[in-house]
Amino acid sequence: MSNRHLKSLAVVLPTLFLAVVLYLRFNLTPAGRELEANLYAILAVALGAIVFSIFVFNAIERSQQALHETNRHLEALHQAALALTTELDLQAVLQKVVHLSRELLNAKYGALGVADEEGNRIRQFITSGISDEARARIGPPPQGHGLLGVLNPGGQPLIVNDISKDPRSAGFPPNHPPMQSLLGVPIRSKGELFGNLYVADKFELSAEGEQLLNFDPSDQQLLEKFATQAAIAIENAQLYRKTQELAVLQERERFGMALHDGIMQQVYATGLSLQEAQRRLGERQPQEAGSRIGQSIEDLSQILRDLRNYILGLRTGRYQGQDLASSLAQMARELHANTLMNVRFTPPEKPAELGLSEVQTDELIYIVQEALSNIRKHAYARNVDLGLERSEAGVRLRIDDDGVGFDLDGAGVGGGNGLRNMRERAHKLDGALRVWSQLGKGTHIELVVPVAAPEAASLPGA
Repeated sequence: MSNRHLKSLAVVLPTLFLAVVLYLRFNLTPAGRELEANLYAILAVALGAIVFSIFVFNAIERSQQALHETNRHLEALHQAALALTTELDLQAVLQKVVHLSRELLNAKYGALGVADEEGNRIRQFITSGISDEARARIGPPPQGHGLLGVLNPGGQPLIVNDISKDPRSAGFPPNHPPMQSLLGVPIRSKGELFGNLYVADKFELSAEGEQLLNFDPSDQQLLEKFATQAAIAIENAQLYRKTQELAVLQERERFGMALHDGIMQQVYATGLSLQEAQRRLGERQPQEAGSRIGQSIEDLSQILRDLRNYILGLRTGRYQGQDLASSLAQMARELHANTLMNVRFTPPEKPAELGLSEVQTDELIYIVQEALSNIRKHAYARNVDLGLERSEAGVRLRIDDDGVGFDLDGAGVGGGNGLRNMRERAHKLDGALRVWSQLGKGTHIELVVPVAAPEAASLPGA
């Protein structure tokens, strides 16, 4: 009974009762017996007040008990929801959902049936309240027949307080523990049926021992609220799993790009150096050949260190600790020493004011490595010009060669792995990469990377 109804009865019932007593007193009392009538009227009013007080206090007590039970359910629901937030692994979340549903409803058994894509059959069945040994003796998990399949097509709640008498029951398999009552509600994730949550055999402990109770609509409402919380936790776990999978894919892509743009180019350059050493040996120039072989050994040691750094996500070792201008100067010297090309590098006027971070420096080094490797492998150029400068738009990198060039349209949009990697690295830097090439007229590469203005870094509080 609501408080509004109770307030109305508190006014209406005493008024009606008093009106009846007064009517009887003044209209049905014989002459000469007014004193007795007054005593009876007072006694009737007192008795009515006692009965009414008992009724009101009983109603208040029932209301308080219902309020206490509601508060207990809400607190239990709150604690269950908090417990779910501590897990991100999907399987751990599903198992915890089943455990918490049992605790929430004081049920002996619990289960979660994950529905297939059509929502008609159970593709995964997670239990609680049954040991692993007992679970193994039961045999294969249910497929969604009988009462367990009632929820699947429409995802409607189900209350059965005597499973053996329900005509929809398909019975239990051998070694299955006996169960009397069943409550099931659907779990919906993103509007779709994810699965069904079941609890069986609600009980309470008393002086006489364990007593089975029937499930009622309030139990259904409580489990439905918990299923809503469970759906949120499941969605978070699914999102976390997808994030982890995406992180793995991104790491694979990062490692693949690092291998292509770093390790493979260094291995190729070392191979050319060893070929040159072999040629020098054939020309009986052992001193020059030995120098080449010694340098190749150092390069291979550096390649192994770089490979380790790639795996650990660290910076590469060859140019570690150098600014971009110093790294490009070293790369220009190495290209000239290992080829017959004339390589010229034009450094910026003030290298210290480029304003590049370590990450930006590494990405630009990878881009230059890829470009110089392509020139060495395919351009057949005589002259290569590298330029680095600071402009209003940011840091401008320029690489020109007078080689054979190539057909950009014929190379496709991506232009192979090398050009695609260069574009992706430029995109990470929010840079603008332009590649111009024509058969017989060489190749021109220009990259502008935006950076913070040098004076902004020196402002107080910047």
